[in-house]
Amino acid sequence: MQLPSNLTIQEFDQSFRLKPELWRAAVIECCDKHDLASEDLVAFSEGTNLVASVNGSHIVKIFPPFLKHQWESEHRVLNHLKGKLTTAIPELLAAGKRSDGWHYVIVTKLEGTTFEGVWHQFTLSEKEKILRQVGQIMKSVHQVDVGELKSLKPEWSEFLKIQKENVFDRHRKLKMPNWFLNELPQFINSYQELIPSHFQPVILTGEYTPFNLMTDVIKNSAVMAMIDFGDAMIGYPEYDLLGPSLFMAEGKSELVYALFDGYGLSVKQINEEFRHRLMVLAVLHRYSNLHVQIRIPDWENRACNLLDLEKLIWPL
Repeated sequence: MQLPSNLTIQEFDQSFRLKPELWRAAVIECCDKHDLASEDLVAFSEGTNLVASVNGSHIVKIFPPFLKHQWESEHRVLNHLKGKLTTAIPELLAAGKRSDGWHYVIVTKLEGTTFEGVWHQFTLSEKEKILRQVGQIMKSVHQVDVGELKSLKPEWSEFLKIQKENVFDRHRKLKMPNWFLNELPQFINSYQELIPSHFQPVILTGEYTPFNLMTDVIKNSAVMAMIDFGDAMIGYPEYDLLGPSLFMAEGKSELVYALFDGYGLSVKQINEEFRHRLMVLAVLHRYSNLHVQIRIPDWENRACNLLDLEKLIWPL
């Protein structure tokens, strides 16, 4: 079958992606092309692309033309990290371009469940253990040589430039509080220079969130695997600290320090400049949407300026 070539981003995300009957045949075609089983297809409603579990053993992801960059990141990073980590990641079984201009990957399906639906079940001490492990996993990825991934787009300095240009409009459209919008330009101007222009670039996966980290809640409370590498790029290491800080640390000092300790940060490194830098990176993030990302109850009313907000997120 031919997938449509003229879908807008809105049409794809709000309609087409959520109707697997429209793209089921395309998933089967991808499997058949590589002699992989194509029965027992279960489509996922969450995610950014067309995603389905097939035969209980592999995952097919099909990327629309406007998300080709995610396909590039997904298959290149999976290939690059293969055999270099102790934490399980999917094995890339196939990748290619369809005749209709869409791209796809087929990867192995990993056991476990994501933390998103079960995070509340863990005790504080269990969460500390998990976040310390997340920091360790992140460090292990950052220690892998960038190699041929150096050419992965977007290029970091150009990425930051574009994010800065669009930061106010982005957060205005997201209906951030007035105090946030009023302070944002000056905050960026005051602290953007804390992000160094010269540093050792690393592989940023953006996967250290409860949506992409997997566990087995019955057997243990450890991170078993991480999935989804479509947002990977090369850049400044601390950018990866944002996901677990915002989604998982809950503004609790024990959890924040567990994450940073696992990553290997010293007490001297965890200072006010560090916190300012994280806040700047948070508002400049590719998918910055603090309404969704900050998992601290009533934070919009508990903070009345950006300095208060950063102290709420990172109570150092």
